Amino acid sequence: MSEPAISVELSCQECRAHDTAELSAAEFQELSRTWKIERTCKACQKRTSWTFAEADVEAEEQMDFWDWLATTGASFERGQAAPQDERRKEPRVGLQVPLRVARANGEEEALMSENISRSGLCFASSRNYTVGESLRITLQPEAAAGVQTRTGTIVRLTAAEDGTSLYGVRLET
Repeated sequence: MSEPAISVELSCQECRAHDTAELSAAEFQELSRTWKIERTCKACQKRTSWTFAEADVEAEEQMDFWDWLATTGASFERGQAAPQDERRKEPRVGLQVPLRVARANGEEEALMSENISRSGLCFASSRNYTVGESLRITLQPEAAAGVQTRTGTIVRLTAAEDGTSLYGVRLET
């Protein structure tokens, strides 16, 4: 059985030509993680970097990142879930997206997500956050139209072998 394709509107970063591509889940995850994918451009006749194309939509049609993720995330297979994962409302997608995490006192740090869903995310940090701590999470995907900010609460922490901790965050809607 062949892997289902994910249809994506892309833009050549060299000549700005647009094209619709049918990507595998692995290709889509790479595009989502790095915001670029290499492919041959029919317009400029060479291999170039491509990124998500900007869509012209009315304001009421726009979807925020988490709504988009909830829609797109369903395309990814849910792996063998660990017992703690069974509490999650939506499946997590292993996307590494740039984040800014800010405490109530204004202290901030730049990080990458480990995974993300519509209602939560996970990040690793060497800083000490506490369960129940409220944070302002700003999603900063490269080449995206804009940043998105949500308030979240640390609901889980797990020590990692490298001295950092993994933090599970429940996002407020």
